[in-house]
Amino acid sequence: MWMNYLGGLLAGLLVFGLLAGAVLGWVSALTLGRLRTRLTKAERALADVDAQLRRLRGATPGTDTETSRAAEAAEPEGPAAPGAPARSGDVWAGWGTRPAPVASSAASAARTAAAEGSARPGPRRAGLDRVGRLFAGIRDHWMVWLGGLSIGLAGIFLVRYSIEQGYLGPLARVLLGIATGVGLHVLAEWLRRRMQGRYDAVAALAGGASLTLYAAVLAALHLYALWPPGVVFALLALISLGTMVLAVRHGPVLAILSILGAYAVPALLGGDAEQLLTVLIYSLIVTMASFVLMRYVYRDWLWWGTVAGALFWWWIALQAGGHTEAWLGVYLAVLAWSMLALRPRNYRLTRPIADPEAERHWQQWLRSAGTEQGPLRVSLLILLLAQAYSIALGPQWSLGPLLWLPLPAVILLASQYNAGLRPLPWLALVAMAAGLVGSVLDWEPLYTSYLWSVTPVAAVDHGTVLAMLGLMAALFSAAGLWQLWARRDSALATSLAFVSPLVALALAYILVPEALPHWGLSALGLLVGLTLGGLAGRRLRAGTTDAIAFWQIAAGHLAYSLAVVIGFDEATLTLALAVQVLSLTWLLRRFGIRHLNGLVILVLTVILVRLTLNPWLLDYDDAAHWTLWTYGGSLVLVWLAARVLEDGQRLKPWLQAASLHLLMLFLHTQMRYLLYDGDVFAARYDFLEAALNTGLWAALALLYYRRSISAAGLPGLYRGVAQLLMLLAVGNYLLLVTAMNPLWDAASSAAIGGTPVMNALLLAYGLPVVLWGLASRLFEPDLRPFFAVLAGVALWLFVSLEIRHLWQGQLHFLDPVRDGELYIYSVVWLLMAVGTMLLGTLQGHKALYRGGLVLLALVILKIFFVDMAGLTGLLRALSFMGLGLSLLGLAFVHQYLGRRSGDTPASASVPDPGQPTP
Repeated sequence: MWMNYLGGLLAGLLVFGLLAGAVLGWVSALTLGRLRTRLTKAERALADVDAQLRRLRGATPGTDTETSRAAEAAEPEGPAAPGAPARSGDVWAGWGTRPAPVASSAASAARTAAAEGSARPGPRRAGLDRVGRLFAGIRDHWMVWLGGLSIGLAGIFLVRYSIEQGYLGPLARVLLGIATGVGLHVLAEWLRRRMQGRYDAVAALAGGASLTLYAAVLAALHLYALWPPGVVFALLALISLGTMVLAVRHGPVLAILSILGAYAVPALLGGDAEQLLTVLIYSLIVTMASFVLMRYVYRDWLWWGTVAGALFWWWIALQAGGHTEAWLGVYLAVLAWSMLALRPRNYRLTRPIADPEAERHWQQWLRSAGTEQGPLRVSLLILLLAQAYSIALGPQWSLGPLLWLPLPAVILLASQYNAGLRPLPWLALVAMAAGLVGSVLDWEPLYTSYLWSVTPVAAVDHGTVLAMLGLMAALFSAAGLWQLWARRDSALATSLAFVSPLVALALAYILVPEALPHWGLSALGLLVGLTLGGLAGRRLRAGTTDAIAFWQIAAGHLAYSLAVVIGFDEATLTLALAVQVLSLTWLLRRFGIRHLNGLVILVLTVILVRLTLNPWLLDYDDAAHWTLWTYGGSLVLVWLAARVLEDGQRLKPWLQAASLHLLMLFLHTQMRYLLYDGDVFAARYDFLEAALNTGLWAALALLYYRRSISAAGLPGLYRGVAQLLMLLAVGNYLLLVTAMNPLWDAASSAAIGGTPVMNALLLAYGLPVVLWGLASRLFEPDLRPFFAVLAGVALWLFVSLEIRHLWQGQLHFLDPVRDGELYIYSVVWLLMAVGTMLLGTLQGHKALYRGGLVLLALVILKIFFVDMAGLTGLLRALSFMGLGLSLLGLAFVHQYLGRRSGDTPASASVPDPGQPTP
């Protein structure tokens, strides 16, 4: 028994409400007499006061005062007390009524003009108001809803209890349930007429009666198979029709309990998976009744409740499996037809419907969810996603090619005449393609090389798949050609005629790659591309550069892309795709088709993503030097495309930026190709590669930054990339200084070799000195002091490493330091300190002067504490002699420069550590 747990859960949650709700609901209904009397007295008193005010002011009927009062009296009030009668003849007043778009009276117009200038509540405030109204409705009507639901559950459980206990026979049980439901309806109608007004408790009683009738009739087929399906479905339709008519009279409580609550009846009755087809038909009957009711009284909550109930049974049938999956496509198609046809009485879906909000632009179509057709569009989109998910879980190829085509057919037909649905055919095509591709994808863990793998359709189903793809292409192409033949102004719908056959071709290559030869598919794609290119050329030569010409060009290039994807390997494929950038930019300059800008950017994105994210996207053969023509060829083609466009065209900065990015990728891949013997994507990161990357990234960062200053377009993009590359360069240099330092890393030390001076140290630690120095003059102004300091530290480190390598022949931290090496450190560091201080003094640069002063202090400490203990004889004497002469010479130069600037000898005799002499 499927979903018995659901019935048990609902029974457990509502066992208390079954008793308390029913009692409280009827107590509320029986005590309404006093409330009605008091309301009548209050209305009479208000009428007397109103008459006295008119006499005092001398107002006559028809004045603004009376008009305002009448308009105010016509406006719906907030939620009434539980079970209170409606104040006017509209039994649906106050239940989510949408405000009128224009003022309906002079008083309303006056109030609107008086309120002009006040701030309109924003979306967040409107959402909070809706939530507040929802909670207010629950607070004011909870007893009524619970009482009516309890009565309906009582009827359902009565039928179920009689089944479980074996009381009476199947026919007697069904007839008893029907008699109970009819009796409750008669009682509710008698109470409604006797009390002369809308009482929510009476409406709840009628809702419970409808639920009882639904349960009894459905049990006749669902559990006992007493009557033929046609008779049962006719009875269910009759119950739904009667409930719809009564809901117009009783109000929304009956709609909530009987129509929306009817979706829960099969779950409470129970059953197995083999009976779900009956439940799906029952769900469609209830859904149609609800949409017919919305023809007279529409509320958003009623619409979405109906959609949710119908999709609930789609989900149950999908998860249960079995033969019911064969009917899910038809079920969703009938749901779509019901949404489109029943409420507006547009049964053939051929009534023209204009939608100015949606005809402006596709972005406006996305933002128009709050318009009259907004819920319809969103609901149809949900149905498309539901069908895509159903296909992805199990396409059921053995059931034939027509299984999933009814829903797209309904949407294609409706969109031909409804302007607000024009983008939906494209979304239907995308949803179908996504579902079909999802059906053959096997997702793998993220730690593998690929995120997914493809399992093609079994050979036994190849014919069905090809037939379905052919019918799908024919269906969408026919809809697009109909738009073109009818000369309707909808290039978006017409584009389906050009694109849908190519989508079918791509799906055939993915789903059944072994059914047709690859060279045949590639040739077919190329033929279609040439045909579409010829049609576009004839249109362009005639001087027509409209959207249809754009779609012909786009479809022609898409066909070419499919041909090269099928016919070429991974490495050559990217280069073949890059050819389109050059052809599209030429067409853009020659004919000025504005929409081609986005198409070029799309192709550029595909190329850059493919080349940047390798090897995580594809695997390549390292037997040939493929990086030379793939990365280098793509770079040349994009650079030529940038040269084709004239200065000032919006697309040119994008092409120039893409050229710089491809240049960086080309240099990086060529470097790895040479370092690792052709294995570009080897899982290694050695000392030489890190050294090359530091120089490459820092140089490109400077190039991007200068480009951000001089470029006419995309300065923010250039600057952001420059900052990212410089951050990578600095981080990589710190990696060379710390973890990959040759003093303690054996692999890095071996990569340097024994050649003095002209070795890898020059690339890893010498080149960054130049780059950091350039960054201190040419990069971000706020970061220039940082790079100046970094350049000084990098120079000191580079010189020190070269000295040690010169003396030792290799770099290792544990090798003993010789006397000559120790003395050379002191001399060179002292010269660097003196030179830095002199340069800072001459240029008036405080940071440079202080940096030299820090190095000088380091030299002094080394000489007094290291050289004094480590050096002996002549070298120790020379160290102290050099230090003394340097300090005296530095003091003399500082004093000399101070006198030339007008200072007294006393004031310029000793260098000031904090201030260099100008």
